[in-house]
Amino acid sequence: MNQRERLTKLLLKQSLISLLKEKNISQISVKELCTSAGINRSTFYLHYANAYELLEHVEQEIIDNTSEYLEKIEANDRGITYILAFLDYIKKNDDLFAVMLLKSNDNVLFSKRLLNEILMNIDNHLQLDVPENMKRFTYAYLVNGSLAIIQEWILGKFIISSNELAQLIFSLADHSLLAFKSSDEN
Repeated sequence: MNQRERLTKLLLKQSLISLLKEKNISQISVKELCTSAGINRSTFYLHYANAYELLEHVEQEIIDNTSEYLEKIEANDRGITYILAFLDYIKKNDDLFAVMLLKSNDNVLFSKRLLNEILMNIDNHLQLDVPENMKRFTYAYLVNGSLAIIQEWILGKFIISSNELAQLIFSLADHSLLAFKSSDEN
């Protein structure tokens, strides 16, 4: 990809995020995106079929960038390092995550895909002790609970530190995983 293409995609991404602050993706037209980005519609169509495809591209980029960021983290204390790094990453990119996790409610699947990716990353490095037939349900519980906590944190303008929130999420997750240890002992 040449520099002009990268700039065009960056401008479109920034325009989309800016427009998502005000309205849902279903209300955003290609014309509006192009006007906001200062590009021609024909240039838009060279890269994307519609606003939804652009959104999908932005979402995948966020997931990839977050995973790449977390890959650099060394786990030395059972996952809390990953959670803390993820929360710090959210805080550093607060405008982006506020839009994508709070405002972009046409596509709730993104936030769950993102958090599921993070949990899988933790599981791959730490091998959470959950029976295989229960992993799907456990992840659903952890993803939805963690998402709700993170959304409240963003809404509250990061009222508590990343470290405090990481401790909370980790202790709630760890406590819920204790159920499997108890059932293994019986």
